[in-house]
Amino acid sequence: MDLALERKRARNRGELLPIPPFHDVKTSNPMSSNEKKRLRDRRSQQTLRDKKLRHAAQLEEQVAHCKQHHNDQGVQRLLQVINGLRKQNEVLLTRQKGLKSLINSWETELDQPVATDASSHDLSSLYKQLSNREAQFSLQTNFNESMPEHGISNLLNAPISAKRTPSRAQSPSMEPLSAETTPVWNQIPPHSDDFSSTRTLVSCPWFVYPELIIPCPNTPNSPLDFLYGTKTNPLADMIFRTLQRRPIRDPERLSTGWLTYHFSRWIIAPSPETYGRLPVFLRPVQGQMTVPHPLVLDFMPWPKMRLNLIRRWHLYYKDKDDLFGFMACCVKIRWAWNEPILERNERNELCIKKAFYEMFMSESGWGLTPEFIRRYPDLVEGMDIDRIVIELL
Repeated sequence: MDLALERKRARNRGELLPIPPFHDVKTSNPMSSNEKKRLRDRRSQQTLRDKKLRHAAQLEEQVAHCKQHHNDQGVQRLLQVINGLRKQNEVLLTRQKGLKSLINSWETELDQPVATDASSHDLSSLYKQLSNREAQFSLQTNFNESMPEHGISNLLNAPISAKRTPSRAQSPSMEPLSAETTPVWNQIPPHSDDFSSTRTLVSCPWFVYPELIIPCPNTPNSPLDFLYGTKTNPLADMIFRTLQRRPIRDPERLSTGWLTYHFSRWIIAPSPETYGRLPVFLRPVQGQMTVPHPLVLDFMPWPKMRLNLIRRWHLYYKDKDDLFGFMACCVKIRWAWNEPILERNERNELCIKKAFYEMFMSESGWGLTPEFIRRYPDLVEGMDIDRIVIELL
């Protein structure tokens, strides 16, 4: 009785007493069968309660995981990845068919009688013919589709939302989606990156972590995030760390980071608001809407250079690190070396200087050094060299 009273008092105080064995510790007398039964019942009830608590904890963890990773924006992002992979498969099938037709044409020519003309045995002429055939084959595929001499300017001048009839100077495959079915702000260029894998291009690694960058604000809180990093905005901090790999000045670091952030926000969450924050020269043109390409090519400030890179990406993708490294040193903002890029507002906070903001938000505010133009003349084809060249003093 004393033991039962002591247990009752302990329960009232919120304490738990250890369950004794089948023998009373104080009296060393064996317990009765009723007491043993009650003891077994208590142990089984305690075991059942512990099992329910563990099961409830597991369910809470699963619910928290689903809320974090299975939201609407995450599903939309996965659907975009699936759509991009489907387009990539279609392109690969087209390239495979073109390759088969090229090989069949070689076999047909080998079956023909060999000409007796001495010129047919000229190795240089044979190499030239094979090179021309390979070039024609690459231009017949979707990745490297042939474009007339004035085709790029036509694509740049035509708005995406306009419903046009294909002309002789413009291939039908280069037509974008009609604005009657899809609004302009929701027309995302098809990309060939696999953002579900960590092997994606190192130039934009933040797309590998959609669960971190989706909650980020549409506009960064401070320009210092791109100059010194931040612990409150994962997207801005990852862009800062990526730009740290390149030897660039603070004006180019801030302006490149600012434009990259807003373009990435539009890709992540397309809306009229995120699309409206993009400068006109950074918005995709028609040539970007049908040919799958790495997303990093869309960050170039000149639309014509973006189209040139997309057309020639099969020539540069193996040396992309050298290309982007050299480009980082040659792309400059037309801003004086000693001129500050930040100023304080009414709340004594550092913000972007108005004149500097207007400079990098305009295509004319960007320039290329002559070294890049001489090394990659095909990437500036069709561009006004006098307008884009910038001399460093």
